[in-house]
Amino acid sequence: MTAAVLIAGLVWSFMYLRALHPFGSAVTDLGDERLQNVGLRFDRATLVGWSEHSKVWQIHARAVEVSRDRRLATFRGVTDSYLMNKGDKVASMTADEVVYNTTTRNVSLPGPAELRVKGGPLLRTKSLFWDSARSVLTCLSGVTAEMDSGSFQGDKMVADLGKKELTVTRVRGVIRIPE
Repeated sequence: MTAAVLIAGLVWSFMYLRALHPFGSAVTDLGDERLQNVGLRFDRATLVGWSEHSKVWQIHARAVEVSRDRRLATFRGVTDSYLMNKGDKVASMTADEVVYNTTTRNVSLPGPAELRVKGGPLLRTKSLFWDSARSVLTCLSGVTAEMDSGSFQGDKMVADLGKKELTVTRVRGVIRIPE
């Protein structure tokens, strides 16, 4: 009888304490796979990436999750953020999610994102990759560009921001030619 009371008490304690845990509740599995690899989590944070003594990005996010192995930092709800070349802002960005790889120092935007290239178009993409060492943006899953003179869509895009070159393949759209 004592064992039954002890077991019932332990089960009740586990259920009660689980509801108070910051990542769990009586109906939430504490083994949530998304959180298993999270080592640190920051809310409303701004982080800056550096390479060879200069800023290469600055990201402000609603939440930042750093993996347990410290290899990946995932930013969610990204606003007021920048990609940089030798410390100069070359593009501002907003995105649902940004992933920074601390090993390669590259940035990927796996979902919808908007980038405003300094002195250039507003780019809307899905799945974008930033090679910080080469200062090159690559999008292989479609891009829409909006400018004062019109807009166009393309299947693939490579933007070398160091050279200020934008290459888009299979372009469709309208660009107005000034008189």
